[in-house]
Amino acid sequence: MQRVIDRKLYDTDQAEQIARYAPLTDKGDFNYLIETLYKTSDGEYFLHGDGGAATKWAEKISNKRMSSEEIQLLTDEEALNWCEERAVDGEIVVEEFSHLVET
Repeated sequence: MQRVIDRKLYDTDQAEQIARYAPLTDKGDFNYLIETLYKTSDGEYFLHGDGGAATKWAEKISNKRMSSEEIQLLTDEEALNWCEERAVDGEIVVEEFSHLVET
């Protein structure tokens, strides 16, 4: 997926995938959810969210909630929080966020 935000292109095919959270991948389910954390070549983090009608990624169209996907920019702190909330492997977290993690 590609998205231009503040005149900068964010592309899931060009960025480095850091971690993926996919508790429910059946796109026929209103609760399906796939979130992937990416890092651009210049060190910015962004989240690609893909979710069903009952998730935060849903889009409202004509009084109905529909499945949708979006890219959301994250600060280093927000990306680390996302990793902690989704229990991302500690080695990945330390490798990416050593400047924010107390060892």
